[in-house]
Amino acid sequence: MMNLQLKNLPLSEELIQTVLRWENDPAISPFITPHYEESELPLVTEGDVRESLSNPDKRNYFICVDDKPVGIASIIRDFPALLNNAGNTAWLGIFIGEPEWRSKGIGKTVMALYEEECRKLGYQRIELGVFSHNAGAISLYEKSGFAQIGVIPHFTYSQGEWRDDIRMEKILLPDLG
Repeated sequence: MMNLQLKNLPLSEELIQTVLRWENDPAISPFITPHYEESELPLVTEGDVRESLSNPDKRNYFICVDDKPVGIASIIRDFPALLNNAGNTAWLGIFIGEPEWRSKGIGKTVMALYEEECRKLGYQRIELGVFSHNAGAISLYEKSGFAQIGVIPHFTYSQGEWRDDIRMEKILLPDLG
């Protein structure tokens, strides 16, 4: 049985290079990186990764299987792009970077761990954006109890066309157990 955890790992050169590889993987970059011009998606730089991983308003958790990082889940507080800033809202960023762990059914467990962490931190709501061509992620979020609250049309240029950003939310009920 695999051991799946969200871990707040110390930044190392190896971890930065791993995230850089994930962010530039053409199999997932069109689904995780917004692009606002009708051109090919530019490569994410090492500087971009360092800046993202050291953002003081962002908590990065590495999705680890048997202690090996396979993806990342982040919580951003006071995210400027929230569609509904009702206060106490966490913005979710998440992706599985290692190809062999994509579409393996770990998303549901990761979402449960993420929600648990958000509750511990005092959040009462989670909001996320998912590109309209990411059917797998939309399905995962719906199965995890997220509901669509809006659409930002023509949000990102991906794979030769403009795609919408679907905004979803989940209200976190207090843990009564």
